[in-house]
Amino acid sequence: MRVKEIILLITAIFLYGSWIPCAQATTAGDIENHWAKREIETVLNFGISANYPDGTFESDQMITRAEFIKMLVTAGWIKIPEKKEQSTFKDVGREHWAYPYVEAAVDAGIVTIAENIERFFDPDRAVTRTEMAALVGRLMAVEHLPGVPNTADNLPINWLDVLKEDGMILGYPDGKLEGSRGLTRAEACVIILRLKEQLLEEQIRRERQWISNAQSKDGYIALAGGRQDIIPYFGNLTEMAQLGQPEYLGGVKKYLEWTLSNLNYPDSWGLNGTIYDRRLTNGVIQSVYSYDSADSYAATLLSLAAGYYRSSGDITFIRAHYGDLSAVSEVVIKLQDADGLTWAKPDLHIKYLMDNCECYRGLKDWSFLLAEMGFKERSGLYDSKAELIKDGILNCFWNEDTACFAWALDQDGGKSLTQQGQAYPGFFAQIYPVTYGVISPASEEALLAYQKLNEGVPNWAELEVRDPFPWVILSYAAVIMDDLSNADRFLQNCRSTYILNGRYYPWSTFEDAFYIRTCDALKKNIRAGFN
Repeated sequence: MRVKEIILLITAIFLYGSWIPCAQATTAGDIENHWAKREIETVLNFGISANYPDGTFESDQMITRAEFIKMLVTAGWIKIPEKKEQSTFKDVGREHWAYPYVEAAVDAGIVTIAENIERFFDPDRAVTRTEMAALVGRLMAVEHLPGVPNTADNLPINWLDVLKEDGMILGYPDGKLEGSRGLTRAEACVIILRLKEQLLEEQIRRERQWISNAQSKDGYIALAGGRQDIIPYFGNLTEMAQLGQPEYLGGVKKYLEWTLSNLNYPDSWGLNGTIYDRRLTNGVIQSVYSYDSADSYAATLLSLAAGYYRSSGDITFIRAHYGDLSAVSEVVIKLQDADGLTWAKPDLHIKYLMDNCECYRGLKDWSFLLAEMGFKERSGLYDSKAELIKDGILNCFWNEDTACFAWALDQDGGKSLTQQGQAYPGFFAQIYPVTYGVISPASEEALLAYQKLNEGVPNWAELEVRDPFPWVILSYAAVIMDDLSNADRFLQNCRSTYILNGRYYPWSTFEDAFYIRTCDALKKNIRAGFN
């Protein structure tokens, strides 16, 4: 890394402190050779637990009831309540560090008080396995996870058996569960991560179903959230979230069929393979005979087609639509300038960083499909076109003086740079090169660009994005940058603010898709962390 950039990065870290690379954020001084090292690091990176002040984690120390509740509430996205006039438990008063977590667990029905006549919680006592199982099980019940007993029936439940059946706990080698024994902090990390994985999977399942329900029988998909706009660019990105589940591939195929059957040959500017935005009016689809951009619409459609093939193996579909997909790919090529970068559309000679990152990925994906169909020479041609875009992004958009990317270039090559107080497009654009694979998350440009986002929009994880829309893609980029705690916190806020309140405007199918993709990325991160 160049000296100037090192100074800029270090200065930003000391000034803002909002994000540092996870390799620094997840260090514990006493876990190097521990059997649960990776699980502990994952928990630390999620922000579910923390080291002690001396920098150690004390992995084999018994975890207390207060510590476990804090982990459970944080991992389970349990809402922290306002301070009450009187605390629930006599030994967890308003000034106790665990007070907000204990009260949150009580409000959620995870900690029961009906039989606790004396109202003592024993926060510093080691939690037993039986207690742990009951706490975890009640959270699973509150979230209505599949196969979990209904606590509303008020029937006695052996939660240890439930968790063993679920695979949450395995028991000791002799098969015993030892309910009266304590739980080490390392063991707690493993159980919490298994729970977190299931909670994320349930979020993915529910939101994919919501998107599926929003899709029309003809295949197109509106933005939803009270909006009847049919914007193919957003539709392309929405359907990408459905690729990970075989039962929804039919919906993706139907969407592709509808989109490809509505391409322009030509459009108002003489381009073949573009598609107009549309709007539902009294149940009738009407074209608006324009699009926000031609390059991004085409590129994201190519990426969706490649994603569909990767998920389904349906090369017959790709071959059947080879002509249409070729026309779509040519849209990007016709808009490509001598510097390798693409104009947004024929009548808008501006080169956007966001668009060009999507175009890089789109041409890479089209090159992949061509190779799969046996067109090796054409595959190489489009791969080289993609590399020209990459070179253009790094050579033309990157600005040495500000150590970040410009968000746009005009016809004369003039750069539009980030401006304080204006999150979109400048600061948001910083995440696109790493999100679309133009640069590696370990590259100096990615680190500096992500830090620039955190400088300009320091509270984005709290939904303070200075824009009418939530921009859930920020959380997806955060996972790529290994900033798991901010990604997880952002999703929690999206859920409480939008999803649990009817998914109304400004929520949309497009935002929901990146919510799904971020949940899935976090889940995969957890899975990779298991030994």
